[in-house]
Amino acid sequence: MTDRARTGEPTSTRTWVLRAEGDRRARARLRVIEGEGVVVLNDRRVPGTRGSIRVVAVSSAGVFLIDAKHHKGLVHTKRPGTIGKLEPPELHVGRRNCTHSVDSLVQQVATVRAGLVGTPLGPHVPVYAMLCLTRAEWGFASAMEIRDVWVGWPSLMAGRVKAPGTMDSPAVQDVSAMIADLLPTS
Repeated sequence: MTDRARTGEPTSTRTWVLRAEGDRRARARLRVIEGEGVVVLNDRRVPGTRGSIRVVAVSSAGVFLIDAKHHKGLVHTKRPGTIGKLEPPELHVGRRNCTHSVDSLVQQVATVRAGLVGTPLGPHVPVYAMLCLTRAEWGFASAMEIRDVWVGWPSLMAGRVKAPGTMDSPAVQDVSAMIADLLPTS
């Protein structure tokens, strides 16, 4: 019996509802980054693609492109290949290979950096990518960096976003306005 026969709705609708519920939960856990001196932009579309950036946080420490996943399982890395010829590390949560999320964030950082280059503050603004695993198990592992993407959990991520940096409050407002123009809402 298909999903449509059981529930009366197509599988794509059910998948969309489940994904939206997961995004809602992830955003609720990411609320820890909001606060004084941090501007948060949600659901920004990447121009020229069908992709979107879930959360952009601008603080004195820089611009943070944040994606949240609610995968369950133990976080670990794998290095495929032979001893003499190891490939770059892959991010795994449980049995799931999550390296595609890391690669997506790397592309988004390149897009934002390219968009900021033509602006007065652009070359001086640091842009970071963060993958927040909201339901993963960390065991003895700590936060890690894979392909210049920081991978960790919400409370640790909030500390990095709220850390002191080089931009003052007017610069944070200017940069957030530039990013809002660069990345329209979805």
